[in-house]
Amino acid sequence: MVRSLVLFLFLVGCSVPKTMLVVSETAGYRHDSIETGVEAITSIATDMNFEVIATEDSSLLYGDNYDVVVFLNTTGDILNDAEQNKLKTIVESGAGFIGIHAAADTEYDWPWYGETLLGAWFVSHPPISEEVIQVVNNSHPSTKHLPKQWQCRDEWYVFDRTPSHTSILMEVNSHPIAWCDTVGKGRSLYTGRGHTEESYSDQQFLQHLKGAIEWVSE
Repeated sequence: MVRSLVLFLFLVGCSVPKTMLVVSETAGYRHDSIETGVEAITSIATDMNFEVIATEDSSLLYGDNYDVVVFLNTTGDILNDAEQNKLKTIVESGAGFIGIHAAADTEYDWPWYGETLLGAWFVSHPPISEEVIQVVNNSHPSTKHLPKQWQCRDEWYVFDRTPSHTSILMEVNSHPIAWCDTVGKGRSLYTGRGHTEESYSDQQFLQHLKGAIEWVSE
């Protein structure tokens, strides 16, 4: 009886790690911050009991039934038809997806990606500048730690549309810059921050990413 109880407590304490795939493959502009971003996300996720695979090879989508897929500053058309179908299946079956910054500069020829999974595509951006982010939803795990007005220096994207059927999390100059949605049985969150290397040493931004991981993996 005692041995059974000890074994039960041991098994409860040894929860099976979740799996995360961080994709930073580029077929266009490549951000200098990618390596720093990969290190930061890996550190955050590992502390959250994730096993993290970081890759420049999107064919690794076939490697596992991942709990979370992150597109970190991906650009261009990086997925073939089979990889597109695999990502769609992963998310609609219940996994989480996080798009960071240039994830919106990706897969322009795949309607489901921009219209459903991400919510919008990148069109243009002004020079890097310091702006005040308006946190419009401060009850979400990715924003609840933030002040209502969050002053940041980054590159601020202009998108081809206002995301529809989504919950807007943050805005810059009255334009959405972060939002989230459900996709099938899964969840998707996009944040427009993350262009600069300095972003990944900003503790508030890192907490924003941690909250995003928490939410999409619930």
